[in-house]
Amino acid sequence: MVSDEEMLSDGIWSLFRRFTFPAIAGILVAGIQTIIDGFFIGNGVGSQGLAGVTLAFPFVMFIVAVGIMIGMGSASLVALELGGSHRDRARGLMSNVFPLVLVAGVVITILGLVLGRSLMGMFEASDIVRSMALDYMDVIFMGSVFILLPLTLDPLVRNDGFPLLAMKTMVLAVLVNLVLDYIFVMRLDMQLFGAALATVISFALSAVILSLHFFGSRTGLRLSPGTMSFRLREVLRILKTGLPSFAMQLSVSLLFLAHNFALLHHGDEGAVSAYGIIGYSFAIFYMLFEGIAVGVQPIIGFNYGAGLYDRVCRTLKLAMASCFAIGLVGVVIVYLVPEMLVGLFSPDTEEILGTTVTGMKIIAVSLLVQGIVVVNATYYQSIDRVGYALFIHLGKIFVFMLPLLLALPMFFGLHGVWFATPVADYLMFAVVMVMLYYELKVLRGEKCRLP
Repeated sequence: MVSDEEMLSDGIWSLFRRFTFPAIAGILVAGIQTIIDGFFIGNGVGSQGLAGVTLAFPFVMFIVAVGIMIGMGSASLVALELGGSHRDRARGLMSNVFPLVLVAGVVITILGLVLGRSLMGMFEASDIVRSMALDYMDVIFMGSVFILLPLTLDPLVRNDGFPLLAMKTMVLAVLVNLVLDYIFVMRLDMQLFGAALATVISFALSAVILSLHFFGSRTGLRLSPGTMSFRLREVLRILKTGLPSFAMQLSVSLLFLAHNFALLHHGDEGAVSAYGIIGYSFAIFYMLFEGIAVGVQPIIGFNYGAGLYDRVCRTLKLAMASCFAIGLVGVVIVYLVPEMLVGLFSPDTEEILGTTVTGMKIIAVSLLVQGIVVVNATYYQSIDRVGYALFIHLGKIFVFMLPLLLALPMFFGLHGVWFATPVADYLMFAVVMVMLYYELKVLRGEKCRLP
């Protein structure tokens, strides 16, 4: 457990290592569950299965967005309260989390099962692909509560000073998912239904373990059934603070949705399969960026709440440098061995292989700046400046990405769909660098923050 005194006095690198490494491991392990699905679907079902899960992915990401919104919103507020030595207020916030997750899960399940078929009918895909996508979506929607709970509780467990517990829980979950995917998809031929069932069961295991932590004696934010509440004011605070995280994850969902439409219009189901493979291949790097951002969130929030702005500055710079280094490694790997990455998901034809490699090389250059953008958005969220974080997340998709997805394919066809991602990322990066320049002047005391 990391004490309040250590949060304020330990070296930044020491705190960075103690928080980000477990956070990265936890997010990697949680995210690898999706990659495992892709691996077994690609090898056990084929390109139509990959196209089906890619079509379903935007709607599944909505559940992830809600879970991370509640988790990051409550975690950011709890960290600020703990940094200000207001532990009772932190417990008060925590008492709303479980009822909020339950309500959100029930609503998502009902909406997903009622609207799923209508949503899938929007795509110009074959009946087989749409049917596979629906099989996957229905199981995920029915297990919404079990998916929401670990996504919500993971950052709270880390803020409570137990990052290793969060990591170990996710490791166990991914091992369970791996075994169940093999049994359900490869042995029992349950196809996408089996892959989704394996995912829900593994998330449910994580939900039980992380929930028990907050009812045990070790936690500093101990709860009991009698302390549970649903106070509208605190719930709205949690949702407001978590809104940037929701926007970021929802933007991923909307991007997948927009890409699916563009790929089916300017390509075919093979192009959708290619996009799915690219997403799976790059997922590790995206998760590393997210892990660094999530890992530094309690450090930034705690020290900002305590008025130690120099420590906040150093944490932010270290996080950005780490993301750039990871992005550089990613670009090198993609350009050296793209066929090896694509081959893991067993593309059915040489045409799909070639399409995937081309798209992968174009999109890869985004890795150099994506992590820096994510870290800066999380920084603003950590200090409860929600509007700035929202601007970063939503600006990328609505100001840059969606217009580019409409315009570039008109001139470059399928290549224009691939080029939209790096162009949008670098434009958003330029905006973020301007914001960062002024923010660093504030943190150094060279400039007062305007109200």
